[in-house]
Amino acid sequence: MFEEETKTAEKKPENNWSERELGALWRVDGKNQSFYSGSIKVNGEEYKIVCFPNKHKEAGSNQPDIRIYKSEDK
Repeated sequence: MFEEETKTAEKKPENNWSERELGALWRVDGKNQSFYSGSIKVNGEEYKIVCFPNKHKEAGSNQPDIRIYKSEDK
């Protein structure tokens, strides 16, 4: 009986992170600035994106910290 209780206690709670994942980003150290590049899935369609810090953000403003753009094919 003790063995069964131990196995139950060791069982990790299941989560659904993989089901909720929309995409992934990687940091790229560019020539002029660092940015993030990757892809996201929206309604089953995948989009390649790039994300840049908002260089024009004013202190104390409600402006976003990062801007997301659809990536252009080279």
